[in-house]
Amino acid sequence: MGTAPAAQATATTKAAATGAAAAAQVVAPLKRLTGDALTGLSLTVGAEPYTQPMEDAFALTTLDQVLSGDDRTKLPTPADDPACASRMQSYGPTTGGVGRAFCWDAKLQGLTGETAWVPQGLATSGEARNDAAPVPTSKDALITSWSWQNPPTHSLNNSVRLSVVNLNDMRYRTVLPVWVRPDGTLSRIYGHGGGLAWSGPYLFMATTPGWPDGTGAPSAKRSAIRVFDTRRIYRHQTKLDDYQYVMPEVANFVCPDLHFDYISLDRTSTGQQALVVGDYRATWLDGQPQPLNGTRIARYAFRSAETGDYRLNLTPTAAWESTTPTTAETHAISDVQGVQLHDNRLYVNMSAGKFVNVPYSRRFASVDLASMTMTARTDWGYRPEDLSLWYSGTGGELWGLTEGEDQRVVYSVALGNLAP
Repeated sequence: MGTAPAAQATATTKAAATGAAAAAQVVAPLKRLTGDALTGLSLTVGAEPYTQPMEDAFALTTLDQVLSGDDRTKLPTPADDPACASRMQSYGPTTGGVGRAFCWDAKLQGLTGETAWVPQGLATSGEARNDAAPVPTSKDALITSWSWQNPPTHSLNNSVRLSVVNLNDMRYRTVLPVWVRPDGTLSRIYGHGGGLAWSGPYLFMATTPGWPDGTGAPSAKRSAIRVFDTRRIYRHQTKLDDYQYVMPEVANFVCPDLHFDYISLDRTSTGQQALVVGDYRATWLDGQPQPLNGTRIARYAFRSAETGDYRLNLTPTAAWESTTPTTAETHAISDVQGVQLHDNRLYVNMSAGKFVNVPYSRRFASVDLASMTMTARTDWGYRPEDLSLWYSGTGGELWGLTEGEDQRVVYSVALGNLAP
């Protein structure tokens, strides 16, 4: 999401290690929305488009099978690959304390001519595991969404695919999210796929508008939270448009007044699970600086604790909007790429926007929503994207990823290392 000023793109990223780390706590430039401003962010249930593929060529498979097999691609890690170790040092968090980490293979780094796919969303089985709604695998898994970002004239522009990673053996395969037409034929999912969240068997994708004309898909021209069931993955006997595995959309939610640019799962802040979504407001657009305020983030609680229930309360339980900071401009909550809510603390990573020098390509903030105080940092990953919290008894680890071509790393940092 978002495009940085040209000055940023030519900077030396290793210089970020000398940038400021944690700053003093300041008043968070964030206001809580109430009344009409809150109810105006209510969701509408979209059509539930899932139809089991009619063709005999498709066979229902399992997430375990997707995460297994010798035909998957091996991923390098900093421990076994010097090039990955160098990437992690240059583009991973400079705060220290990086836990699990890996890099993508040469193809997904954009080194083999396939440069149009850019990583965006991130979800983990560590966020998904819930006794009330079991995840259909015992393996440690991570899913990343990729958006095709060639010029708009390309038929694949703004379409999405998924990389499903087995963290136990560091191999991945590609799964294509699809919409099933009433006649059983399949369409790609369009809309950027800027964020992922995972709860039990269900994978949620934040998508903005961007479907080509003529697809006829439900809510194609609206921003949506699209829902997929990891128990409903199908394997084609040969390949469908170069993809052998597909996962159909089973439901979607839309909101007329909010773009869904990122999404995460909050399991702890309200006593019930909720999805947290928000929009991306660029502070640098068409070569000109833009306002620092206006980013909106909303939390939608799940309707029920029933096993496998993906339904949401349509009115948000809470929402916030960023304001202009009263201290330094660099304390702004802007150009947001990913959020995570945990124990009523909001973690936010941001791209540089109008702040063109390298440290501000690593913007990160921790906001206490009770006191509305914030700690701003510039030691996160370089050009970061989505966030996902792997819950554990020791407090959990926050996963992130970076998007730059040949600069792509995926990493986790213990929450304790991000304390104010």
